[in-house]
Amino acid sequence: MKEQALFFKKTAAPEEAQRAYAPDVYASSVARMELQAPLSVVPGGECDEGDVVLVRVTEVNTAYPTVETTEVKEVVLERGNLLVGVLGNRKALRGFSGRPPLYLRPGSSLHLLNKGGVIGECTAFNRDLGWPARVEYIGTVAIDGRPLNLKHRALSLIESPLPSVPVILVMGTCMNAGKTTVCKQILRLFSEKGFTVHGGKVAGVACLQDTQGMRQAGAKKVLSFMDFGLPSTTEVESLVPVARSLVHYLAEGKPDFILLEMGDGILGGYQVASVFENTEFMETSLCSILCANDLMGVWGAVQWMNQHSSVPHARRPALVSGPVTDSGEGIRYIEDHFGITAANAFDSAGKMCTFLLESLMPWLKSA
Repeated sequence: MKEQALFFKKTAAPEEAQRAYAPDVYASSVARMELQAPLSVVPGGECDEGDVVLVRVTEVNTAYPTVETTEVKEVVLERGNLLVGVLGNRKALRGFSGRPPLYLRPGSSLHLLNKGGVIGECTAFNRDLGWPARVEYIGTVAIDGRPLNLKHRALSLIESPLPSVPVILVMGTCMNAGKTTVCKQILRLFSEKGFTVHGGKVAGVACLQDTQGMRQAGAKKVLSFMDFGLPSTTEVESLVPVARSLVHYLAEGKPDFILLEMGDGILGGYQVASVFENTEFMETSLCSILCANDLMGVWGAVQWMNQHSSVPHARRPALVSGPVTDSGEGIRYIEDHFGITAANAFDSAGKMCTFLLESLMPWLKSA
């Protein structure tokens, strides 16, 4: 453990003396803050989602022992590590759920809610994982005595009309349904063909793994909800302002099209449904790709979309992928019973991209 304590000229009691710290780990949730040691902290008080905090690891969950760094590398936590993360919410079916406390003081006990370094009070956990790692609050990272929050380095939301650029949405029935895999395959194949594609992640909880994967797969520009100062999207009233703003920023550089991964599932705690229920946004999108784990999930998503969208092309997915297409039987059933093209990201990626290219062709010819 590397800890550095520097004492400055005392202006108060010794326990109130200022200290500076050299953290062992900067979690990926604070990447946009570009922090460097030594760090100063203030001793808590009322707190908000997005506050950047310094904590000490006191208990490690051996089933979930890693954290993702700002360099998008996973490191194994050890007791005593000093970690910089962010206060935030998480609502995960297959992970941990939690929320930020209303008030903090040095020594307060908290939990590491995800590997991106979102920190809060655990309210629920997946039984396969058990309780998350426990951390001790040291202080809120500050510059010149002013507490830092992700919003201080966030992009501004844009309310002007959406730019004229084709947008493909990739959604799922739940987390781990294959959304990022599909995005990466589309990006890889289209970039190899010479297309310029920009990618974004609209919803979820702070972590850079998915957006880094998009970049490595060939996306020329990548942004996510994190760039708007959000450690997660659970508490926003509507995701539409974030989705609209992502399209505006990703349209810069005039890509051939924009690929947006929605994150999590259509239903759930991350407000994904609000985007599909917004007529204006969906009218400007080109099409949607649904990723599902099973046939019942496909049926449910198709039913939900038909009931919650007034935009004709948004009332059903244009294409289905995900684990449900790992077998040819799944592909056959989807195409025969739902009348929707189905393609596997690994075995029939060419079919997927040919279908998308045909959908994009009218736009590309007019551009």
